[in-house]
Amino acid sequence: MEKDRFMRLRPGVIKKNVAKAVRFGGFEGGGYSGETNEVWVLTIVDYDYEDDSLDQFAVWEKMETQGTRSKARAYHSATLIHDRYLVIIGGMTHLGSCIEESILDIQTWKWIDLSCEGEPKGRHGHSVVWDERRDRLVMFGGGSGTDLLRTGADCNEVWELKMKGINAMHRSPDCSQSCSDKDDTMWEWSKIHKNTLSTRINNDSVNSGDDSDIDGSREGNNHADISLSPSESLCLGRCHNAMKISPDAVLLMFGGGRPSTNGMIGYNLANDAFLRPNVKGPLPVPRFTGVASFLETEGYVLVHGGFNDATGGAVLDMNVLDLAPSLRRHFTGFPLDEDRQSQESVSDEAARNGQYGANPNPRQMSALQRLLLAQLYEAQMNGL
Repeated sequence: MEKDRFMRLRPGVIKKNVAKAVRFGGFEGGGYSGETNEVWVLTIVDYDYEDDSLDQFAVWEKMETQGTRSKARAYHSATLIHDRYLVIIGGMTHLGSCIEESILDIQTWKWIDLSCEGEPKGRHGHSVVWDERRDRLVMFGGGSGTDLLRTGADCNEVWELKMKGINAMHRSPDCSQSCSDKDDTMWEWSKIHKNTLSTRINNDSVNSGDDSDIDGSREGNNHADISLSPSESLCLGRCHNAMKISPDAVLLMFGGGRPSTNGMIGYNLANDAFLRPNVKGPLPVPRFTGVASFLETEGYVLVHGGFNDATGGAVLDMNVLDLAPSLRRHFTGFPLDEDRQSQESVSDEAARNGQYGANPNPRQMSALQRLLLAQLYEAQMNGL
């Protein structure tokens, strides 16, 4: 959509809302190939009118960056800090998983040199949140390998990256374009929780993702954490969803390549301990690689799509998680399926043995879901 369409307005505009999203990297080819390090910006503009109507326009723009560009990759994490610096960590290339860290200043579109000590092994499908109160980034789980299902292994580690000098860089960014020349821009990794998942024997043993004590990494504080069960650990597996829902609380849900889960676990950033939230209502289909968004003002989490390893196909639904059920409110964003039934949870045995997760019961799926799955299957068969 062309930029000049933003200017083709009807009379009676009373409000204009502008939102932007930055996209870095990804695969451009099939079979986990053709990784890129391009940077694109999506701008969405909403116009509210006096007659309560709405016009919405969107445009993609490729950004030309300065400095040494970040490593091309996919399935990485991209975390925005101080509303200015996009921190890229980890990811996958056609050769395997990586951990390289990079910083992009999205105001000047300059890449900032960064040095880190005590790096974990390469991983993809992990998550990273900014713990502003403790001046650090916290990384959860992920997996290794050269694809999502056939190679590598999941892990349930938790790491922290202390961002030494980030506040000084934020106050005077022009003086910190070359971080490698300054001692106060050396960031430091340390492990908070060890990996308790056994590493599968596979063709990617070098990038197994199992950062045990023998790898030479420096152990973080010995926090007294609850021991995650095998099924709970899947919530930290590759391509899970993670969101910071308060200054000290993180939710981790779904995820895991073999099997995928529909579980949920919490994490307290204040004391680095796992939490078990009390989740009620029908359980969605297990999945990984889906998308989830926390609506901070409304207190809802929206989850859409993903891939289920049991069916070997896409999950074509949308689910809503109410984080404030005591308010007894009713979600009105879109119609809800009042007849939906709960799916099975993934057992510890299935998670421990790397078996397939809970198989969605076709009788428990809506007519629309069954139709979409049938169409997807037909399309796959026609493509053979």
